[in-house]
Amino acid sequence: MVSEIKSTLYPCAHCQESGTCQSGENRQSCNLCVARHKLKAGGHIGIACSICGGIGKAEPVTERMNKQITPILSIIIILPLLVFVWWAMLAESKYFTELITFSSTIIGTVVGFYFSSRKN
Repeated sequence: MVSEIKSTLYPCAHCQESGTCQSGENRQSCNLCVARHKLKAGGHIGIACSICGGIGKAEPVTERMNKQITPILSIIIILPLLVFVWWAMLAESKYFTELITFSSTIIGTVVGFYFSSRKN
């Protein structure tokens, strides 16, 4: 199942939708864009805007973070549980059945939520 992620792009105020940074003195590139491109300080002209990536339209950071939080949280929850179950199996824990029940319930809930076809 492929989910469609829609991106809301807004006009980049840093480069005035041109894609090249001219926000510094004498229409040169600003220090932020020079630093993000890992260039030495100096009079650079025509560097791609580091805010929008040179396309003239930018996506707000909070919107980008909201799209990434669900997969990151699912990885943070599922991977330690899988490692914990694997360790309990190798150690032949006497509580393995309880651990597998607990872990499978949480993993099933996270996977069911993440891959459900009903999206808000």
